Amino acid sequence: MPVFLFFIIALFSLQTVFAQTGSIRKPLDIPLYLSGTFGELRTNHFHSGLDIKTNGKEGLPVYAVDDGYVYRIKITRNGYGKALYIKHPSGLVSVYGHLQNFNDQIEAFIKQKQYEKQQYEIELFPYAIELPVQKGEVIAYSGNSGGSSGPHLHFELRNILEHPLNPMAYGIRVKDTQRPVVKKAFAYPLDNLSEINKNNKRVKLNLTELNDSVYLANKILASGSIGFGVESYDRQDKVLNHNGLYKITVSVNGLQIYAHEMMEFSFANSKFINAVIDYPYYLKFHRRIQKLWVESYNKLEIYTQLVGNGSLNLEPGKDYLVEIELSDFDGNKVWIKIPVQGRKYTKIPHVKPHKTPYYVEVNKKKQFFLSPWSLTFYPQTSFENFYLNAQADTTVLHLMNPLKPLQKSYLIKYPLSLIKPNLRPYAYIALYANKQKTYYINSVQKNDNIEAHTKKFGNFIIRYDSIAPYIKPVNFKDNADLTDYHFLRFKTGDKQSGIKSYNGYIDDEWILLEYDYKKASLIYNFDDKKLTGRQHKLLIIVEDRQGNIGQYKCVFYRKE
Repeated sequence: MPVFLFFIIALFSLQTVFAQTGSIRKPLDIPLYLSGTFGELRTNHFHSGLDIKTNGKEGLPVYAVDDGYVYRIKITRNGYGKALYIKHPSGLVSVYGHLQNFNDQIEAFIKQKQYEKQQYEIELFPYAIELPVQKGEVIAYSGNSGGSSGPHLHFELRNILEHPLNPMAYGIRVKDTQRPVVKKAFAYPLDNLSEINKNNKRVKLNLTELNDSVYLANKILASGSIGFGVESYDRQDKVLNHNGLYKITVSVNGLQIYAHEMMEFSFANSKFINAVIDYPYYLKFHRRIQKLWVESYNKLEIYTQLVGNGSLNLEPGKDYLVEIELSDFDGNKVWIKIPVQGRKYTKIPHVKPHKTPYYVEVNKKKQFFLSPWSLTFYPQTSFENFYLNAQADTTVLHLMNPLKPLQKSYLIKYPLSLIKPNLRPYAYIALYANKQKTYYINSVQKNDNIEAHTKKFGNFIIRYDSIAPYIKPVNFKDNADLTDYHFLRFKTGDKQSGIKSYNGYIDDEWILLEYDYKKASLIYNFDDKKLTGRQHKLLIIVEDRQGNIGQYKCVFYRKE
């Protein structure tokens, strides 16, 4: 056996031992309650860890779950905010996100690098000997940084392939005696030779709750190939959050034809979440029906049992009992029982797709010209072929949502020649919502065009941003004595294209500013560096995404 293969197998074996012994500790020393579970259905991705509640507070000590070393640190305005990644001897990686700050040693290491690179947002990969940690050591403090919607700790485990793993399989447990909750169930005809109750569209099933664990649907009459979908959620004890389920299976007359478990997935395939949900239903109602069959283009690794693609192929005159079992990690279960009778296909007229000149094909590059706009769809932009309904004039590009998910962005172009020369530096492509609201689409000027990549559909227009970002001091004034101040706070923002970058200087030397986009504020901590002298010049520079620059200057005084 090759040495590298033996090494990989050995590491996976170690991880299996960890799963059996539960030898990692909790990352917080409080009772664990969850606001998010592993594999939960989120917008365009699966949730890759556990969201652990911190009682609405920030600053709780966060502990290393095992011995190891800090191998990655990432600080961003969005995403996980302040995040720490620790490698362990088992091959596991633990991840701690939305942190407030780090322990003194790690904090000093990060600030040194931030000042060296003169940037707040940073990604670092320390050597193994630089930041070792011990199991139970305080490594950071919980917070609300990045794209979180409230104080909590995002905790992950990953394997040597950087695939997220379910932390509950490694000893991170919560009290859960609650059964999953079924909201709705649906049946789907899956091709043009299938129908349900003389209907060739999605059918909502009428459910009767027989007891606290069993739902019975009314009998359906169907032909051809059909599949099922559920809208459901799970709850743990003492919390009201609607969390994701761990496992769902489908059996027909006692034979299991479908099963998935949320134990592991790859980030590369997380985009296939839009193949797992009923995407048109989600766009219309903002609720997720999980499909219990597998589309041909779906590459997810979560399936543990499939007969064919998990669909039911019916024979006329034959009776079937479909049983859907929904389970959380602690084995609390509910069942949906669906009687089905096979019928002959009755040739119900199907609604044919509306054909347009704009046919997007999965495996081909397609370019469309809607004067003066142009569109480019690259291979693998979409999961499926579809007709795009599009119209345009010199002011608006209208792209009707085809109710098909995209896996990559497509390209929109608009000629600069149609824009007055004095306005060109300020021009960008925006998605129009209403008279009060448009959304900036990241735009560049290239080859005599404005170009923008997006996954969105809707009404696109040309907007102009010539207004610089604003900067306002919050807790001090010009010419003030700031001797007793620990920090400076500024309100900042940009009403059109949004903030791109920011820098601060005291006496012409760069200072570290922390940007909290949720509060639209910049903060400078006086503890970062010692100032010499009494009088100091402060300069704050903020640039938006169209290159407009705002400045704030003042003088302040501070005793040495």
